[in-house]
Amino acid sequence: MSEAQGTTTPGRPWHLWLIGIIGGLWSSIGVLSFMLTQMNVEAVMSRFPPQQREYFESFPLWAVAFWAIGVFGGVIGCLLLLLKNRLAFHVLLASVIGAIGSNLGGLFLLGGMEVMGGTSALGFTVFPIIFAAFLAYYARAMSKKGVLS
Repeated sequence: MSEAQGTTTPGRPWHLWLIGIIGGLWSSIGVLSFMLTQMNVEAVMSRFPPQQREYFESFPLWAVAFWAIGVFGGVIGCLLLLLKNRLAFHVLLASVIGAIGSNLGGLFLLGGMEVMGGTSALGFTVFPIIFAAFLAYYARAMSKKGVLS
C-alpha cells in the first residue's frame, strides 16, 4: 500500500541489500558453473580429472533439473528479494529443494562421494544447502515483517 492510501509499507532495510546482493552473486557463480558444465566447455572440463569429468557428464536429467532449479532459483529469488516481492520466499525455497536434490542426490545416489573425494566433498555439498536455506529463511522473515509485498 502507499502513503496516499493512508498506510505505509516498510522501507528496504540495509541488510536486505547486503543479503540480496551477496546471495545473488553467490548464486550467479552456481549458474556460471552449471552453464559451463552443461555446455561442456573444454577449457573448464579439461581441468577435471577424467573420473570427475565423466561423473559430471553422466548426470541424469533429474540431477540436472535439480541443479538448475537450485542455482537459477537462487538468482531469481535474490532478485525478487531486492525488488521486495513476496514470491522471493517461494522461489528461494525451490532453490533449497534444488540444492538438496542435486548435491545430496549427486553424492549419495550417483556415486559422487567416491568420485569427488569422500567425506571432504561433504563440505562443498553442505555449504550451498545451508546458504540456500538461510536465504529462504531470510526471505520468509522479511515477508512476515511486511518488507516484501
